[in-house]
Formats: sequence, structure tokens, C-alpha cells
Amino acid sequence: MAENEGCQLLGLLAEAGVEKINFVGGEPMLHPHLEAWIIHAKELKMVTSIVSNGTGINKEFLERMTGHLDWIGLSIDASNDALHAELGRGLRGEIARGTSAHLERMLDVAKLLHEFRIGVKMNTVVTSLNKDDDMSTVVRAIRPHRWKIFQALAIEGENDADIAILGVDADDFHAYVKRHQLGMSDLSEMSVIGEDNNVMLGTYAMIDPLGRVYTNVNGSYNYSTNSALVMGFSEAWDEVSNGFDEDRFNARDGNWDWNRERTGGEF
Repeated sequence: MAENEGCQLLGLLAEAGVEKINFVGGEPMLHPHLEAWIIHAKELKMVTSIVSNGTGINKEFLERMTGHLDWIGLSIDASNDALHAELGRGLRGEIARGTSAHLERMLDVAKLLHEFRIGVKMNTVVTSLNKDDDMSTVVRAIRPHRWKIFQALAIEGENDADIAILGVDADDFHAYVKRHQLGMSDLSEMSVIGEDNNVMLGTYAMIDPLGRVYTNVNGSYNYSTNSALVMGFSEAWDEVSNGFDEDRFNARDGNWDWNRERTGGEF
């Protein structure tokens, strides 16, 4: 999508009443228009956020984004890089060698985010490989305002082979969440949100690189027939929003106070 098309799409979202935009991937930091879109979204009075593996997040980037970017979610799945290597999280050359320095990089990025007073979130996907891992030390070092813990989700036609190996049942997932919630109950300023497969389905509104609006209600992606740039965002959303569940959306704390929590202090 061209830079001007992305800006036009953001304008449609703002007109429809969208208050917060989250740029995800893949890795959004690799997109050539990301900074322009973040700046434009902020000009439209949106709360801006990205989810990243830390690629390219350095002092120079944060200086350019000061006043434009509100939140960064850091993808961290393990308490050590041996496990990250096993999970395949790391730079391409590292993974090819069977190594990873992902956690080391993310600790450095988190420190920068706090220095620049960017809101820090942390995302962890629980799988069969890390379900018994203890993330307490890492979370205390990252100091996120919000930690979202996801149960690995099967998406038909997308990750069938991976989920057969990495899938984790609901009991193991909830045990992971409860263990960490209890272990870090003293961090009252941090929200710990567990999202199992049930609350994830039908609670996300997404847009693909072609501008199509899509949801995942039944375990597979459902796309609008055309780009929101062509048919309008509200019309595209109407095509795919059947089954969107507001109760489950609220159950995963989807409607949180992103302005208050970002400025609510550090711990």
C-alpha cells in the first residue's frame, strides 16, 4: 500500500470513530511508510501503537517518533534465548545457527522506551515449548504497563502444521497465566491479561496490506470483498463484523484506558 493510500485509510478510520490504531506484522518496523502513518494517525488524534520484535527501535527512531508514538508492544516469549532459539524467535542468521539474542536486544529496547516515556506493553504467546517457563524475572526487568499473554491460536490455512506441534491446551494456558499473576501481584501498576482462544475469536478488527477489513470469528479469516479504500471502512466492517462479540471483547480487557495507563507512573 502506498504512503498516501495508508494515510487515506487512516482518515476513513478516524471518520468512523476509531480512537486507537495498532500497527502489527510481520514486523511493522520493516515497512517503509510506518513512520509517516504513525505521524498521520497522531495528527488525526488517534492513540498510536506498534507491536515489534525490536528491529530498528533505537534512540534515533524514538527521537523522530516523540510526540507521535504512544505505545510499543514487545514480543517476548521466553525467559532465556535458548528457548527463543527453539521457538524460532530471533534474527534470521541467528536462527540459522540455532542461536538467538532476542531477549538481550529487547531488554535494551525496553530501557530506551522507559527513557523516552513511551508506553510499554509486552506480548507473550504460550505454546507447548514455553508453557512451563517462568517469566517473572524478565517481566520485572521489562516493566511493562500491560502484559498480554496469548494461547497459541489455530488459524485454518495459516498455521496448521505449526499448531500441531506448538498448540497448548486451555488448562496449561490458564495455569501459566494464573502462576504469573500470583507471582507478580505486587506490581499493582501492571495489568496482566490472559487471552485464551475463546476470547480471541470474534474480538479483533484487522486490516490487511490490501486494505481489506477482516476478522477471525470461527478460526479462519473472513475478509471484506474489497478494500476499505474502495468501499469505505464502515461498509467493509459491516461485511465481516457478524459474530463480533462485545462481551468477549470486554472479557479480554479490550476497552482499556490507554491514555491514563500510559501516564500512570512507573514501577
